[in-house]
Amino acid sequence: MQVSLTGKVAVVTGAASGIGLAIVKQYLASGIAGLVAVDMATEIPAPLAGIDHGGRLRYVGGDVGLDETARRFTEAAKANFGRIDILVNNAGTNVVKALHLHTPEEWDRVMNTNVKAMYFAGRHILPIMMAQKGGVILNTGSISGETGIPTQGAYGPSKGAVHEMTRQLAIEYAPYGIRVNAIGCGTIDTPLVTRSAIDSGNLEAFMAMLKDNHPIGRIASPEEVACFFTYMASDLASFFTGAVLMMDGGYSAK
Repeated sequence: MQVSLTGKVAVVTGAASGIGLAIVKQYLASGIAGLVAVDMATEIPAPLAGIDHGGRLRYVGGDVGLDETARRFTEAAKANFGRIDILVNNAGTNVVKALHLHTPEEWDRVMNTNVKAMYFAGRHILPIMMAQKGGVILNTGSISGETGIPTQGAYGPSKGAVHEMTRQLAIEYAPYGIRVNAIGCGTIDTPLVTRSAIDSGNLEAFMAMLKDNHPIGRIASPEEVACFFTYMASDLASFFTGAVLMMDGGYSAK
């Protein structure tokens, strides 16, 4: 079975590293017609700049927690490729602390990046998908949105909100042919996880704990997650909507 995204146009946030970068590469390999990659840096980051994309990739730099950034990446997709078929809300951040240790600024940063950004993206992109009578929104969820995990004071609640927003959007926009799903990821070998491990004060113990907590005995690679995001963006997944699909090595089954 060949998964194809031929003729489709996507916007992917958090696109310069980890899961987002793997999604960008996989979408391009799957024949996507155009892709707008979004990340924090003003200039296109080296990992994206080095991709051979045949003119199918554009970059927009900015904070996804700001409405202006969503406006710019929406306009970039429309101006360069004429439509938007897929939105991947993947940008995320974390603070490894218990809730009472978070500063208000840290709480807001996590919530703005992980949750409010979805509202801003939807505010601009949903009307386009509604006019097209179709589209796919994929949200990067987490095991932290389904179960309590120590030191996930803001991150856990933010991912719980991602999961509930997924269900809300799926019901609201199903009449327009728009599918909305979340991929509830377990631990993925990304820079965000590495930073969290460093912040914990004991990188080796933190990483060993993460692996031991997954019944499958390991954490996932960004590439295997990106393959599932590709399937879920394709027409092969046309009956999926409103689902939080746990891709977590058995973590949430415990």
